[in-house]
Amino acid sequence: MPGAASSPVSSGSSVLNVSEEKTNGTKLLRLLVDRGRHVLRNLLHSVYPMDKLQVVLNNNKKKLQRLRSEDVIFENQWEMLFPASGDPPDSKTFDITLLHLLLREICHLTAPSTGWHNMPAEDDNSLEANITRIKYFRNELFHSFSTGIPNAEFEYKWKEIASLLEAIDIYVLRKRHEVEMEALKNDPTGYDTKLHLEELAKEWNKIQEQERIHSSSFSPRSCLPDRIPEKRVFGRNQEIERVKKMAVGGDVAVVLVTGGPGFGKTTVAERVAHELAKSEKEATVLFCSLLTKKNFKEVAEEIINSCGTISRQVPENPGQWLRDWSKRVRNQVTFVLDNADSVLESSDRESFISILSDVRRLSRQKVTFVVTARKTFENPDLQSCEVRLGPLSAEQARNLLISRVQVYEDAPQNLCRAEYIARNLCGCVPMALYIAGSLLLDYSEETLIESLEKEQLAVLEDDQGYVEKAIKTSFDLLTKLEQEAFILLSLFQGSFDLDAVQAVTQAECSISSSGALPITILRSLKNRSLVEKLYSRRYQMHPLIQSYAKKMGRDKYDKLLAMGGKLACVHFMSRLAKNANIYWSKDTCKDSLASFKEDKYNFEHFLQIYARGREEQDTKIVNGCELLLDSFPQKCMYLERCLHPRFYTELLERLLKTFDSGIQPVCVVDLLCLLGHEYRKKGEQEKYKEVMDEAQQIRLVSDAAFAMKPLSEVYFHNSNARFFSDKKDVRVNRRTEKEAALAVKISSELLHDHPERAATLLLSGNITKRSKQFDAAKEMLQEALELFQKSLGQHFMTAETLKAIGDLYFFLDGKSEVDFEICLKYYKAALEMFDDLGVGESKESILTIKNFGLCHMKSGNFDEAMNLLSKAEQIAERELEEDHTWKVFIKTSLALLHENMNEVERAIDVMHEGLVLGKKLNLTIYRMGERNLIGEFLGRYPGKFPETEFPIYILKLPLWGVLSVEQAIDSNSPTGRGKLALEEDGIIEKTKEKGCY
Repeated sequence: MPGAASSPVSSGSSVLNVSEEKTNGTKLLRLLVDRGRHVLRNLLHSVYPMDKLQVVLNNNKKKLQRLRSEDVIFENQWEMLFPASGDPPDSKTFDITLLHLLLREICHLTAPSTGWHNMPAEDDNSLEANITRIKYFRNELFHSFSTGIPNAEFEYKWKEIASLLEAIDIYVLRKRHEVEMEALKNDPTGYDTKLHLEELAKEWNKIQEQERIHSSSFSPRSCLPDRIPEKRVFGRNQEIERVKKMAVGGDVAVVLVTGGPGFGKTTVAERVAHELAKSEKEATVLFCSLLTKKNFKEVAEEIINSCGTISRQVPENPGQWLRDWSKRVRNQVTFVLDNADSVLESSDRESFISILSDVRRLSRQKVTFVVTARKTFENPDLQSCEVRLGPLSAEQARNLLISRVQVYEDAPQNLCRAEYIARNLCGCVPMALYIAGSLLLDYSEETLIESLEKEQLAVLEDDQGYVEKAIKTSFDLLTKLEQEAFILLSLFQGSFDLDAVQAVTQAECSISSSGALPITILRSLKNRSLVEKLYSRRYQMHPLIQSYAKKMGRDKYDKLLAMGGKLACVHFMSRLAKNANIYWSKDTCKDSLASFKEDKYNFEHFLQIYARGREEQDTKIVNGCELLLDSFPQKCMYLERCLHPRFYTELLERLLKTFDSGIQPVCVVDLLCLLGHEYRKKGEQEKYKEVMDEAQQIRLVSDAAFAMKPLSEVYFHNSNARFFSDKKDVRVNRRTEKEAALAVKISSELLHDHPERAATLLLSGNITKRSKQFDAAKEMLQEALELFQKSLGQHFMTAETLKAIGDLYFFLDGKSEVDFEICLKYYKAALEMFDDLGVGESKESILTIKNFGLCHMKSGNFDEAMNLLSKAEQIAERELEEDHTWKVFIKTSLALLHENMNEVERAIDVMHEGLVLGKKLNLTIYRMGERNLIGEFLGRYPGKFPETEFPIYILKLPLWGVLSVEQAIDSNSPTGRGKLALEEDGIIEKTKEKGCY
């Protein structure tokens, strides 16, 4: 029977689907019961403050008694309203049913037109209607809970319920704001207050004057391309005005500007952006070119950058970043998303449209989108209007053609057949007119007409063939030098600069033998609109033109493309090497990252070409890129900062396979240690151990090679020290100390003021801190800081060292008197440096923010601690993958803070979330930074955290197997589970007594 073999899979899949559907019901109920109760309770207290609730209930007791007699209010609910003890009622005990009843019975709300017990009309968005909808969903879910909820229905209902709760939340906040404003309005103004306000007014006037002075040259709100002069825009005024009217005010969610390739969509988009920015003074206009963005992450990066965030790489969850940003929008914002075709035609189409919908909804309709694309798209959650661009009129087309010819003084003045060329041969298409007009600078009308008539442009709205014909016509009229240059430029990914052009034109071709200047050829291509100039020394090929060039290259210029590709690879690898040197120079860290970002797509593409070249043993690539291998560990550490972690790891793995440990042992050990560091961060312990073991074996037989490479020697010992230190095994402490000491000794003797010596002191200081040698650790870290400041200045490593010194003082808590002001000073300095480098809200800053918050907590400044830990949590949710050890650290820290703030139930819940995630990641409590405080916390709530489920410490010894400390140490140990005073030295002594050490 054909289906028999697959039946077990089908059955399993069915079971999984049913399980998931039941989980969907549980999630929706939790949303309603937990979040819904919180929202309705806030709404109740916006009407009756907590301290007035008892009086209000007493005043309405007769009415409530009647409801009790009718079994509308149950006995347990009555006890919540009127406790037998006589204590005031606690609204935190009210369930969602009771809260709904109180809102409709004693809060003087007007019932919806359909009543309190029926689903309101769709167009009824009143507060009362939303309250009723919550009740409706609650009843529906209670009835369908046991049968499960399909995924599609779950997604719909989750959005609906979340939207309802958000709307009520906004109502409560607005009402609270109105009350506060009314109180402020009626508050009498004293003499001192008046003086203070007068001083503020003077300061504001000064600031306003400064803003006026600078406003002509800098817009702090909008992100716009260069303005296109009106005289260069032909025949699009009506379309521009239509788009502008639709976008002004934000009533329309999406304005779609559509049309075939070359119809002028980008020109319209750029003009619309400037018109909107000029007409709406309080609005923000953000222009995003999606020309080369092929997937959702690339699109998200462009949008995020336009919001004013310098992002080195796409956040792990870019969609969540944009949703969080949307909630903070206050004034009208218009995104102009130009050339969205690639993402709309990709597998990420739905993700792209979904994020537009979410941003629109969460911003409370304050965000509008103007999107240019060849085709339309529809979504029921996005109200959209389309403005379609067709061909120009014959007169407009003729004027555009002539305008391209008249840009030079010596251009032909009389064009007898301009209208024929524009209408009959170019089809009144702006791109074709632009190219044809440029050609008329060098060729007579007769020559151009003869070429075009051989392949006349058939302009159909859904047919893109005419663009290729126009480009081919232009290509055929190029000189041989220009044709070869045109093919070579198609090698670049995205934009490129003149240096890159000069590199690839060294290929063995007519260009190199002729002695022609690349800039001359480039200008000629630009004048023919085959290349666009973005800004000074920066150029780009239109994707349609580039596609044609690549096709021609494959068909007729394959050898030229192969040679040019190798030259481009060597060029960009040399650029990377220089960028890395800039990164490791003083006060130029940010410059090197900006340089990488400008050519990000080229760097990533040619890194893959470099890896393939090494795999195929291509001597031109291998020998040409030797510069990249100098100080190789530091080159890779720079790449680690610039590349996505997955891309970086895969690159290292590919490169590792291309080196022979017998011939190039240093490079092999470098790569093994670098890979080990990446595996360590991802928690892949087996891979980490495997590469470090291999590195140690190769190093043992490579003394001579490493004697010539002190940087790699130091990096190897540092990697080894970190590897043994991470084991947290008291039996290898001596090995850790030995490796760290060797690294310090070699770096001091051979590296002098090199940054790697400072990095060695930083690592050794941290290791020494764990050995409780405070003075020695302090000396090392202080020396590391001074070296980093001297050699690197404003740099990631300087900021990391400031954090490490703050951690050192923080580490003393509970062991000696701690001056938290010192900790705060160093953490603050580290965060300020992260901000200066543009990563103040990126993942690099998460642990520093977390520790800064803990320091405030231990100083008794709970509010500031909550602000910081919440900020760390938000960044982690946005920047990190779903399961990450740093999230465990943040949650457990938040739990400790909640307990300090007497929010015990919340503390227990958050601690449980953190520890469960830790178990999922195989992260033991003993490996957590605040393990002592966590241990004491668990000791206070043993019923919530049974020791069998949440053991404090696991000890691995060969004679014992795997034992908990409580099993390993005598049961009459003076230290209980709650204190976790089992220091490593104490464990060593105990294990010695038992003959196991």
